Amino acid sequence: MDTIIIAGVLGDDCTGQDITFRNDDGPIKHQAVTLRVEADSASFYRCHLDGYQVQKNDRQFYRDCEIYGTINFMFGDAPILFQNCLIEVRVPLLKQYNTITAQHRELENSTTGIVLQNCTIKAA
Repeated sequence: MDTIIIAGVLGDDCTGQDITFRNDDGPIKHQAVTLRVEADSASFYRCHLDGYQVQKNDRQFYRDCEIYGTINFMFGDAPILFQNCLIEVRVPLLKQYNTITAQHRELENSTTGIVLQNCTIKAA
């Protein structure tokens, strides 16, 4: 499995498979994004998103992925489907709390949202 440290995806219709995206900054850096996706119709299969935040802004699909993070680590304004994924919540810093998703819908009539279908959520 290939490893990419802190990545951004900008090309529409892209597919990632068997890739690890990693951000080793740790929780002390707070909102350090591991993967930023600004690509419409992006899909990821059997990928590992190993860090502290993932940002999504366009239509995306994740299947059989492992996603690790803390605070509101899956966020953005996009229609996103996570299917059969393992989502592992890491221990935050003292006096912080975890929220797995943070939808950032800006327009009331927008058709965005985050769907977790047949996913497993674990605490680290």
